Amino acid sequence: MLVSTLTFVAPTNAIRYVGAWPVFIDAERNYWQMDVQEVVDFLTQQCDWCNGELRNTSTKRRVRAILPVHILGHPVDIDPLLELAQRYDLVVIEDATEGLGAKYKGRMVGNFGDVSCLSFNGNKLITTGGGGMILTNNEAWARRAKYLTTQAKDDPVEFIHRGIGYITRSTL
Repeated sequence: MLVSTLTFVAPTNAIRYVGAWPVFIDAERNYWQMDVQEVVDFLTQQCDWCNGELRNTSTKRRVRAILPVHILGHPVDIDPLLELAQRYDLVVIEDATEGLGAKYKGRMVGNFGDVSCLSFNGNKLITTGGGGMILTNNEAWARRAKYLTTQAKDDPVEFIHRGIGYITRSTL
């Protein structure tokens, strides 16, 4: 999964939680967002398309997603990333936490990717001391996210859990 070098550790941790490996993409120098040209160079020069899968030629790992992180109130130049994602069948997961309220070509960030996430940690624009929000227009993914974030509870009354759910909290 492609992720910007200029980010907090949380997006990288999320990548590892799902068993994937981060591929760090440098930030561009004007706004410090993921450098689109670096993404192009990686996908065209360091990956191969084979049997319907994009693979990193040096690690042989499958490349499945781009995780742009809108930081410091500036949006990532997302249109070219979306075009690349479509060309290579990649999922786009926006981290819109620090871009909350920012617009890209008239649209609010967090509206472009397949999934967007926002943290409400104590140092963010909206804070609840922890937690966050997941945004998606994919109903199946929304149902799955709700299921996992409610401890994978299968029964509305009984405490029956057939899966492993998640609720993460900050600890002191």
